[in-house]
Amino acid sequence: MALGGPNIYPGVLSWLGVARELTVGTPVNPVITHPVEQNQFEPEDMPKFLKDNAIRGSMTDLFYETLGVESSQFSFGGPNFLDSHGYFMDNVFGDLSTTGSSPTQPNTSSNALAVGAVAATVASVPGGYSNATIQIGTGATSEVVIVSSTAAGLVVNFANNPLRFAHTAATTIATVTAPFTHKFAALNSQLGYGGAFGAQPPTHTFTDVTNIVNTFTNATYGTAPTNTYGARQYPSGVVKSIDFSGNAEQLLNIKMSGESWLSTVASAPVTNVTTNSRPIPNWNTTLSVLGTNITQIGEFSFSFVRTTQVYWTVQGTQTPFVIARGPLNMNGTIQWDPVTTEQPLDLMLLNAQGPMVVSVSNTGIPNSGTAFTMTFTASQVANIKSKVMRNKALIGYSNSFEGIANSTDVGGSAGLGPGTITLINGTPTY
Repeated sequence: MALGGPNIYPGVLSWLGVARELTVGTPVNPVITHPVEQNQFEPEDMPKFLKDNAIRGSMTDLFYETLGVESSQFSFGGPNFLDSHGYFMDNVFGDLSTTGSSPTQPNTSSNALAVGAVAATVASVPGGYSNATIQIGTGATSEVVIVSSTAAGLVVNFANNPLRFAHTAATTIATVTAPFTHKFAALNSQLGYGGAFGAQPPTHTFTDVTNIVNTFTNATYGTAPTNTYGARQYPSGVVKSIDFSGNAEQLLNIKMSGESWLSTVASAPVTNVTTNSRPIPNWNTTLSVLGTNITQIGEFSFSFVRTTQVYWTVQGTQTPFVIARGPLNMNGTIQWDPVTTEQPLDLMLLNAQGPMVVSVSNTGIPNSGTAFTMTFTASQVANIKSKVMRNKALIGYSNSFEGIANSTDVGGSAGLGPGTITLINGTPTY
């Protein structure tokens, strides 16, 4: 045995990296490390094996396994980290508008800007725009990009941040700083991320760093690739659900699950970029129903669920043609625990559809680190179940609800939506 014992790989030394893809299915190295619970860090390759069960005159019926089409599944969960969780929200919603603070160096665009554009011509010399964070537009279609370079002819380039919305000529442009306010809503425009048709949000590469780098060799069945950098990447990641669970005695927990292409080994070294963000406890949450703040909520949950479908086609490859996103819906539960009136039951019996707002913040919490606020808004909520609870000392009600599509809970792509999430933090772009 080697000095120090055999090679082993502790689970706590692994980590999850996230990055938005510019081209669907082209892996990119992580730009941030997303902390997850060790027992909720579950990416899995799921190739399909095609069985040869054709009988051959023997008392058995499995004669060969042929490798078929391939894809992966993933599930990540743990406490809230509201700088890196924005990547997953962007993936499931698709409509993202962002505004910064303290605008300076005001300017305007000289030309109309299309969805997917990676450069803009401005009206005056952008002297301080090189590598700057700039905001393009205002209101529902405002967006923040990071300038990669400036060129002759008053051109500002932001190649890594293709525009999500169309902007007319003379659109306001200015440099901005933190904090940034991000609003996530259902993407309804015909054009999706990058300007392709189909109202599809961006995809992401999820990097699983295990540090396992040794090579498996088998002379009969070939040699598995050497994982030089100890990392596997799951490209074309599509989030199909993002679930929030808030117990008053615990931290806000968030879990994401979805599908991707089959993993591939990282082709370059990856860097662990962990921020100093800290999770927020649920006791610092405010929750309102029908415009009234409710103070006896012991536990809540809400989920945004996206219909997804993996399509394989006859094209000479086992990789999916596309992992398609369909409708986005919202549902959840609220435990009125303890209860002081029959209001939870009345909400169901009277079908009293109205607004619900949940806001989580670390404001006022000592040593809470970076300032974060996350607000979940659903303007039309239907309570479809109300069950009395007698499992504790005091009576409570557990209500289940669904978000109804409406014209208020939308972003820059307009249309209808079941709810939105607004995230305030120090991250300029997702």
